[in-house]
Amino acid sequence: MHRFGARISMREMTKVVIIETGVANLASVKAFAVRLGLEPIVSDQIVDVLEAPAVILPGVGAFGPAMERLSLLSLDEALRRRVDQGLPTAGICLGMQLFFEESEESPGIQGLGIFKGNVKKLAGSLPLPQLGWNRIEPESAAGLIESGWVYFANSYRVGEVEPASKAPLKGPTDSFMTQTAFDQVAVATAFYGEPFIAALEAWQDGKPILLLCQFHPELSGPYGTKLFSRWLDRNRIRRNV
Repeated sequence: MHRFGARISMREMTKVVIIETGVANLASVKAFAVRLGLEPIVSDQIVDVLEAPAVILPGVGAFGPAMERLSLLSLDEALRRRVDQGLPTAGICLGMQLFFEESEESPGIQGLGIFKGNVKKLAGSLPLPQLGWNRIEPESAAGLIESGWVYFANSYRVGEVEPASKAPLKGPTDSFMTQTAFDQVAVATAFYGEPFIAALEAWQDGKPILLLCQFHPELSGPYGTKLFSRWLDRNRIRRNV
């Protein structure tokens, strides 16, 4: 079990918690964190998720098993609390999809519900999963995500974010969360049989507290490293680089 207080010496690396969902190969995400100048800590402990300077929610498997594990360990409420408190949090691939209400991949399973919208299977006649490089284009409001080629491995996608400019946090009726809203939400899109949301940034108090990527930044070469470096730097997270 790890603690993340204010006592960090100049020789220590800032820790990033990578949530153990049980449905992800974490080796590449851990190596990614090291390249970013962070110390990766794999954990499924509530206190770690709540206290970490930064948290990454990865995932490669199915929506239902991942969400059920988060709920079993009360990590769903811990993640909602981080977002409510404006703490830097990222989601990768399935980790992005879990921030929405539900997925047709696992009917009846409730997601984190940070954003309205359902995750659906990619439409069209192209082979699934989408495996390989594809280009993403951010909307003009994006302040973090840039155009570029990134690596995908997905069969499901988010088609829209509602509402477009402000996304109220949504939790269970007995949630401790206050109903705050992001100052701005911007997305980037890609096309594979149909257009879909490839990435999302959500800002609060001048910082991009949420960065969600349907693609794999850890497998996207310099693009992924530069994107997450900008995210960390704009959240004033010290990196050992």
